[in-house]
Amino acid sequence: MSAQTLSNQSKKSIPKYFIISILTIFSIGPQYFLNLTYTVNQMIIQNRFQLSTNDMLIPSGLSNLAFALGVPLGRALSRKYGVRKTYLPLVFIFMCGTIIDCLSSGLMPLIFGRTIQGLAAGMLFLTILPVKLVSFPNRVRHLFLFFVITGLFGASAVGAFFGTLSLSTDDWRWPYMINIFASVLCLIVGSIILPKQKPDEKQQESAIDKTGVFLLVLLTVVLAFPVVNLQNKGFDSIFVWPFFLAATIVMVLFIYNDWQAKNPLVPFRALKSPKTLSGTIMAVAGHVSLVVTLAGINGFLRSIKNITFHDFSYFYFCFFLGVVVSAILCTFLYDVIGPGVLGMIGSLLIIFVSMKWRHVEPEASLMWLNVQMAGLGIGISMTLVSGALGTALAGDLHHASHRSVSLHGIRNYVGAIGASILGWFIYRENAIHYELIRGHVSKADLEVNLELSNLVHHFLNSGHTLTEAKGLALYTVIANAKKSAVLGAYHEIFTILLILGMIMLLASIVKTAAGEHRKLVKKETPLGLPAPIEEKKMS
Repeated sequence: MSAQTLSNQSKKSIPKYFIISILTIFSIGPQYFLNLTYTVNQMIIQNRFQLSTNDMLIPSGLSNLAFALGVPLGRALSRKYGVRKTYLPLVFIFMCGTIIDCLSSGLMPLIFGRTIQGLAAGMLFLTILPVKLVSFPNRVRHLFLFFVITGLFGASAVGAFFGTLSLSTDDWRWPYMINIFASVLCLIVGSIILPKQKPDEKQQESAIDKTGVFLLVLLTVVLAFPVVNLQNKGFDSIFVWPFFLAATIVMVLFIYNDWQAKNPLVPFRALKSPKTLSGTIMAVAGHVSLVVTLAGINGFLRSIKNITFHDFSYFYFCFFLGVVVSAILCTFLYDVIGPGVLGMIGSLLIIFVSMKWRHVEPEASLMWLNVQMAGLGIGISMTLVSGALGTALAGDLHHASHRSVSLHGIRNYVGAIGASILGWFIYRENAIHYELIRGHVSKADLEVNLELSNLVHHFLNSGHTLTEAKGLALYTVIANAKKSAVLGAYHEIFTILLILGMIMLLASIVKTAAGEHRKLVKKETPLGLPAPIEEKKMS
């Protein structure tokens, strides 16, 4: 049997949509994986490089902005040069960024590597994702949702899980090594599978709007200053508010240019109908909800519950299980009940959990927190993906890419800026709550005096001197005050999550009321064969 025959049999034995799904998951997923790994284990990097907490914000902030910039740029390049000529170089660039991160010995190489990763992954997003959807035959197109949710949302959950494992091993580099192998896999498989363009094949004429590219790059550069400085310096800093003002002006110019352009980089006009606008709100609010959830619960478990690395691992494993459940439900119910109803179910789950977490206490059961995190995994992924896909399919399918790039461009810029604002908000609320508690303690009321007296007696009975007992008692009161202040800040964060859930619920209701949705799997009408002609009986 010839090698060519074996190759053909191999290609026939593995469905094309499965191979394209692998190329999608292992090229885009590593960015989500590393984002969460970095969030969880950044204390190891901070200690290794002797950096401050503010220093650690720079790589993640710039990586998120670079990803947002890459989303529209990737679509423009793939439309002009084709998928193969865009995909393979971008995977190689992402791999180079990962290698730089893996070999980093200080802050600057880490920033450089993370920024390269973010830009390359963002450009890959709409280069390969539409190809993935098209690669699914009609009869199994609903499986697209399963692969998207488990592959991309699952990558975030797995990244958090591996981040906790790296904490237990006290080594942060090996998750980056895993992603180097993922890039090598994509390069090998992609070079074999992705079709080469024939010499006589005409490339799609799609001129890139250079003015739009310039304005979008300028907007991203200007936003970089407040994104990395907001949490530390606040809105009143000259490194923050003037740049936000300048970014607003550039954004207005960019929207005006895109509205007039023949081939806009981010065609905002595609989102003006109720179906597309409501789906966009679902997806954007879902993205911000994921940021809020991970920031809030990760801080609560670490600062308030002081749970072990193993408990952290179980917690994020439950989040992953929730994502898998969401993938299964969306796969089989999207065509049946539609994106709007799925969004309502997901939103109600988010609202339910956020109402519980608004009053969560240090004594909360870890088992129930795990169950509730699984519920958020279901709710957030279900609402976000339903909104995004419902927007892409709402209208003329020839313009689906226009709607997708607009939605995902907005979603990622809002997410990058929102993460920075969220960090500032937590820092601010923590300070406010602590000042309130400190002011209460300084009044030396009867309850505080009684608590101090009991603590002093406790430490005296433990063998400490009177001076030592008073010092330890005061330290304990201050530590408890700080812990209460942090808890109050996280309660405020979960209130934001509740508001986002209500926004998603309203958007999902509008999405449902806007009319019937387009299904992924179309009903195939069987070809009718003519009835057989009966031969006349011979009399």
